[in-house]
Amino acid sequence: MNDFAFVLLAGGSGTRLDSPIPKQFIRVAGKTIVEHSFDALHSYAPEARIVITVPADALEMARKLFSGTRAEVIVGGSSRQASAWAALKYLRADPPKNVILHDSARPFLSHQIIHDVVDALESHEAVDVAIKTSDTIIVERDGFIQNIPRRDHIYRGQTPQGFRYGALVKSYEEIGPEKMGEFTDDCGIYMACHPMGQVRIVKGSSENIKITDSVDLVLADELFRIRQQQLAPNLNGLDLKGKHSVVFGGSAGIGKAIVQILEEAGSTVHSVSRRTGCDIADHDQVEDTFERLMNEWGRIDHVVNAAGLLIKSPLEQQSPADVAQQVSVNLLGSLNVAQCAHAPLKESQGMLLQFSSSSFTRGRADYSAYSACKAAIVNLTQALSDEWKDDGIRVNCIVPGRTDTGMRRSNFAGEDQRTLLSPYEVALASAKLLSSSDTGVIARV
Repeated sequence: MNDFAFVLLAGGSGTRLDSPIPKQFIRVAGKTIVEHSFDALHSYAPEARIVITVPADALEMARKLFSGTRAEVIVGGSSRQASAWAALKYLRADPPKNVILHDSARPFLSHQIIHDVVDALESHEAVDVAIKTSDTIIVERDGFIQNIPRRDHIYRGQTPQGFRYGALVKSYEEIGPEKMGEFTDDCGIYMACHPMGQVRIVKGSSENIKITDSVDLVLADELFRIRQQQLAPNLNGLDLKGKHSVVFGGSAGIGKAIVQILEEAGSTVHSVSRRTGCDIADHDQVEDTFERLMNEWGRIDHVVNAAGLLIKSPLEQQSPADVAQQVSVNLLGSLNVAQCAHAPLKESQGMLLQFSSSSFTRGRADYSAYSACKAAIVNLTQALSDEWKDDGIRVNCIVPGRTDTGMRRSNFAGEDQRTLLSPYEVALASAKLLSSSDTGVIARV
């Protein structure tokens, strides 16, 4: 008998998100939400069984999604409780001592929370995860406040929830399918059958959010960015030796530093810029560059687009040519590079690495055209990482902080260089990301 097994509940329909696909299969930061949740459980206990319940019409898709993993994907039920019951019955053939159930819509589950649940199950039959509420709770009746309870002992429930497997199975059997819908979680079912029983509470986390509404997707995307922004700027674990990389915008600034780092790490690198006769705003020139390099090298593993143009002045003072030039380099050029890079990167199963700006989250006065284009690059990264996933192409984006480059110095005279990042710091972080298997990452440096 195993010590514990995980059940990942992924049977929701996502109706509150108004999405054409169930919310657990929406991609955020390069993976579906259910994949992120699976990774949280699997990385904590790689040898543990993980049963995933999904809607019947998503079974084939989910099994394909988790092929090559230890996941056991089964059809759930019409409700959360019915899905949990389906998983419990499935586990009967080889019952674990304990079972830990988690909502797939909570992809930010930490190892600390899982550890605390597993630890509490050593001495308790049932365990819940919860955090204290910071909001005032009201009890309503007929549209009026009936009561405002004190917050001292009011908590908000999360998952996972852990139980002795046998005790939870007996609880479900006692409740029966007719009454399962009256409960919102497994602790409620357990307590209904064990009025004198105790459910141990372990501390959850404010980051362990449940993705329910469309605004939660925005919050989730930002949480993944925050988690991924601490890329270690060192060469440990790099896998660049023997790779073939093309760097657009490689003659200055961050691009030039990337060329040097990749070469020192053992890559064959070709630097591309207007100085070398390729304007990325010209699709034909970009296409010719890829054709020439494919004929010369036979493969391209990495495509880095570090080209950029910033003209600092209020929009109303910029000429139409200034605006058009910024859009052509920063946005149209990125689309040209991506479009021409698809075929060689599909063949090599490689990576497209793009660059945004910290201004993508909030447009900056006096360089609105540049900010708008850089916000579009983040969107482009997210879209292509999804669009190209089945082609095996990874698409990521670096968001550097204020960096000491010629472009910045020409637009922001008088800045203290000691407050700026070195281009080589950004280049090292970029090399780290190029060596990874990640896709859909928006990494701040």
